[in-house]
Amino acid sequence: MREVNVLVTGASGGIGGATAELFASKGATVYITDIDDAAGERRAHELGPTVHYRRLDVTAESDWQAVTSDMDRAGHPVRVLVNSAGAAMKAPLTQTTLQQFRGMIDLNLVGTFLGLRAAAAAMVNGGAVINISSLRGVLATAGLGAYGASKFGVRALSKVAALELADRGIRVNTVCPGSIDTEITASSDFAADDVEAYVQSIPMKRRGSPMEVAKAILFLAGDDSSYVTGIDLLVDGGTAAGVRTPEKQT
Repeated sequence: MREVNVLVTGASGGIGGATAELFASKGATVYITDIDDAAGERRAHELGPTVHYRRLDVTAESDWQAVTSDMDRAGHPVRVLVNSAGAAMKAPLTQTTLQQFRGMIDLNLVGTFLGLRAAAAAMVNGGAVINISSLRGVLATAGLGAYGASKFGVRALSKVAALELADRGIRVNTVCPGSIDTEITASSDFAADDVEAYVQSIPMKRRGSPMEVAKAILFLAGDDSSYVTGIDLLVDGGTAAGVRTPEKQT
């Protein structure tokens, strides 16, 4: 991955942070972005001299223009974009406010849309975009209506972009993580969940790690996937494969 310039959003921690770490370990020049300046700058310092921090609110078009222009001026034009910034909320539809619904769509879906447009403008010599959707963007889940709508939308948007940008040598793929051990599921929205019972419903009987998702992202960014575009790569321990019938306990 040497001489590859990578832009990762939401990269101060979680999946974005693990992705930045993995790309940096492969010799890439990495721009990690976030709205948490202290955490982002600390992360960049930890990862070494090839990693740079820039503030980026993914919902602000001007921020995208500023970061990609900054990378160009530094001689690091974007070659790989990882749209990882996002959030989740859990609430029944009837208890979800319009403001909350629009907030999920704005951050998770509009942010991805703006990233795709910025990448299309910056990748004059081709490149790869990896958008982070979710298992909940594949399987509808009660209580996650706003989140699921945004993540289903990410998948649709990615497929359209894959079709439209293919003749420019820009590949667009989606990674759909299942239950991953990140800060998102540690929020108060999920405090009532029976996590142990949920983990036991996963065929592999465990939650995934951010680094396991990062390795899938690395594959889609590299030459090993040079003929792959428009796919959804699920990293979910087998959850979406189907249903297993519970057996009686004797």
